[in-house]
Amino acid sequence: MNKPAQNINQLHREQLVYIGQILRETREAAGLSQAALAEKTLIRLSLLNAIEVADISQLPEPVYTRGLIRRYGDSLGLDGEALAIQYFTPATQKKPSRSFWRLPITPQLRPVHLYVTYVVLIGVAISALSYTLQRMSYQNSTLPVLEGEVAEEAMMPEGGPGSEEAESPTAPEAPAVPAEVADAPVRVTVQLQEQSWLRITTDGTVTFEGILKEGDSKIWTAEEQLRIRAGNAGGVRVSFNEGNAEVLGQPGTVAEATYPPNNTAQLPRR
Repeated sequence: MNKPAQNINQLHREQLVYIGQILRETREAAGLSQAALAEKTLIRLSLLNAIEVADISQLPEPVYTRGLIRRYGDSLGLDGEALAIQYFTPATQKKPSRSFWRLPITPQLRPVHLYVTYVVLIGVAISALSYTLQRMSYQNSTLPVLEGEVAEEAMMPEGGPGSEEAESPTAPEAPAVPAEVADAPVRVTVQLQEQSWLRITTDGTVTFEGILKEGDSKIWTAEEQLRIRAGNAGGVRVSFNEGNAEVLGQPGTVAEATYPPNNTAQLPRR
């Protein structure tokens, strides 16, 4: 801390040696004493002497000393201002402060930043997908629920009730039962809508086994029981004792029926 002060005092002393020499030589050349100059300038004699001998310990602060030098020089007919500015204190260079707003603000990406960004993107994607699914679910769930007459009208085929029946193909009429078999206890009429293999068992005896074509119609009779086994049940319509004709089963499947009807079994295709 003392070293800079010593340097400044040394500098002032060296400056004042040159200035004091000029003032002293000029005063002596003019034949004036320090006392006469003290009276003329109203500067104390000790200060005038300190200026001439460069004794800075007897002088006030440099700013006041410069004022004394100016007045002393002007009283001798010199340029007091030019002399005064020779006595100066060099400006110290201030260490630039590091302001907060001058700190580098360039972002530095680190792995944690990338991880956070990745998590945020995944969250946004999941939210968008969830929102889309909710919207789709809402649209599906907001379809109007039809009830009562409205539902019946919506389910009703075009053309009004009975239109489907009207459009459905008319079941072929069962052939008339010949008079010679009209008294048989069991009478089964078979009509072929599609070609099918058939096996007819009458009272335990196989009376027919073969293929009938579409449009064929046959009547078999029995005393106690008649069994029909068909390879294409969907193409065979059967009427028992002139009753309503019914399809024996599903198309392409094997079915067997016994008359009088106890049950109708669906058998796997062989």
